[in-house]
Amino acid sequence: MATGFDQFLHALRGRKPRRAAGQPGEPRWRAEFVARDVKGPRLGLQDFGYASHELSRGYGAVDDTALVGPVQILTPEGLDSLTEVCDRLESSAGSARFITTRRVRNADLMSAFINNMIRDRGFLLSCSRLAGVPLIPHPLRIPTVQVNYFEADGRADIVKWHHDGMDYVLTIQLNGYEDYDGGRFSYFMGRVDEFTGAREGDPRIKEAPCGERGAALFLHGSRIYHAVTPVTRGRRVTVVVSFLCPYFARQDSNTFWHLAADDGIPATIPGWLRLKWPVRDPAMDYSLRAGSPVITWEDLRG
Repeated sequence: MATGFDQFLHALRGRKPRRAAGQPGEPRWRAEFVARDVKGPRLGLQDFGYASHELSRGYGAVDDTALVGPVQILTPEGLDSLTEVCDRLESSAGSARFITTRRVRNADLMSAFINNMIRDRGFLLSCSRLAGVPLIPHPLRIPTVQVNYFEADGRADIVKWHHDGMDYVLTIQLNGYEDYDGGRFSYFMGRVDEFTGAREGDPRIKEAPCGERGAALFLHGSRIYHAVTPVTRGRRVTVVVSFLCPYFARQDSNTFWHLAADDGIPATIPGWLRLKWPVRDPAMDYSLRAGSPVITWEDLRG
């Protein structure tokens, strides 16, 4: 991410979210595309060194999930359809200076399939159960869904260790290790404030085994440093979905300038107001802002 004066210059750029009714000929989303009984290995934030008092809590729950997966959250047919949609979107991908080779931002505004997928009640309920808290698509519309295209272009600087502005992030991998070399998802097994760089042989640098096509990984993105190694052969495509827990919205980690540096001030202001506007009923108010079904604590326990 840009910093300092470079960050300010990026923020001055005018950028409007690209919108389209849908990609011509794209498949239709179906509720049956959500896999059943989605479960996987889990690590808690306390495993990363965070103290109990640093965790969001309320409604009889503690927001302790750090990383879950890999899991298969879509059926094979659903995965095939999502892959087709992202292949169609690739012509709209712009170059990225920081973490990936090329990307499509606000993909849910450009694809009816993706828009319906992330607002499907079954999909949201599966993601919420992985996270352990009720989730909705993030009201900041530009970064809600991003499609990343990593390519073997010789750029060693594509490995950027970072933590996200978003608290709850799901990454779905659309192809497997047989399609590319490199492209390994790595993370730092420690607190964000302990990270001083990735050094060879550091036992705290771990790799998530996401080599299977369709592997999905849930990450508490704002509290974990992570990176993807350069792709040295082939092409790696991922879909990254960002969520908000309405009940813990006041603890949302996004900062205005972090977002504006990526998308520009004019494009950031509407979403920022949508996120920060006072609420009375968190579940209902934020769900309406995101155009999403309401997921409650009772749904997670059911």
